[in-house]
Amino acid sequence: MTVDLDRRTVLAHRMSAQGLAGAASPAEPDELDVLAIGLQDTPAGSASLGLRQRVPTGGPAPPGLALVLSVRGSPHLHRRADLPAVRAALRPRDNEALRSWLGGYGDELIASGADGPALVDLVAARMRDAFPGDTATKGELSAAVTPLLPEVARPWCESCGVAHVAEGLFRLGTLFAGVELVPDDGRVMRLRLASDEPTVADAGEEAMTLLLRSFVRLAGPVAPADLAAWLDTRPVKALPVWLKPHVDELVDELVLVRIDGAEPLWAHPEAVAAEAGAPRSASARLLPPRDAYLLGNRAFLVPDRTVARTVWRALGSPGVVVVAGEVAGTWRQRASGRTLRIAVTAHRTLTARQRADVVEQGELVAGVRGRGERTEVVWEE
Repeated sequence: MTVDLDRRTVLAHRMSAQGLAGAASPAEPDELDVLAIGLQDTPAGSASLGLRQRVPTGGPAPPGLALVLSVRGSPHLHRRADLPAVRAALRPRDNEALRSWLGGYGDELIASGADGPALVDLVAARMRDAFPGDTATKGELSAAVTPLLPEVARPWCESCGVAHVAEGLFRLGTLFAGVELVPDDGRVMRLRLASDEPTVADAGEEAMTLLLRSFVRLAGPVAPADLAAWLDTRPVKALPVWLKPHVDELVDELVLVRIDGAEPLWAHPEAVAAEAGAPRSASARLLPPRDAYLLGNRAFLVPDRTVARTVWRALGSPGVVVVAGEVAGTWRQRASGRTLRIAVTAHRTLTARQRADVVEQGELVAGVRGRGERTEVVWEE
């Protein structure tokens, strides 16, 4: 059976579920449900802004949170207490699952006959053993680890002109080594070892299903291909073999919904039951590039394909202006001396109150940066 839902109601619930509903949002960072799937920190500082938009006490490094390389090897902010479950979910069970992390090198690894998951364990162990100092750049850690690995784990890199630990193995290895990113440390990725030994939750095959369930609840409604796009580093358009059993298990508990007559999508039953009670807000917010609010089914979230192409770019995606759950525009920031210039492009007409909200939000963006800058909001056509 397919359930018909109203778009505005679905968006209101999505805002509420992700902690973007104003007074209904959590009071403390560790109460924020969206941290179960993480807030992406690309570019650096994005997770801090995403957190601050949801929790008044949010900041660069709140206690209990950790910035790690998790989903697709990208920097994400998670609750530290959730990391054992995140590791259990993202741990590859076989070479086919590991291929999703490795790009073109995945074919080379599989052809070699090497045990990929064992290589991940080896990389993680060597990282902990050879971590160079209190903090290290990505290049410094790679240089320390590479000589300790078998040849299959350190292919030749044309762009670097040297053989080094494969990029996907490195990023996945940091998660299992307990390596964290130093928050808001600028353009250079700096890493540090967590004080506690990293652990992996004893959840088995169910771990990935649990992570997918959180994703659908927080970023739904979705199509199955949206789950693959979230987890796989490759430009996949269909479910990869390693992911299909988890999605098949999950679909049995989801609800098929049709929103304003569009193509049906899958929604979490709790989300469907809660739709009518979600609080609504007409205020404008500036969310960072690749915020968790932009996850899921892009055709649902931004139906206009021309606008969608400006929101999701292969490189250098902008932040978004969100009004009442709708993506109403994009924004970019550029510092010039002591001034932070925020260029806003509206994709719909904003009221005077909403434009004033954007100006206030510019002050919030500058505050999160913490550099004492004055802000200038520029409206672009």
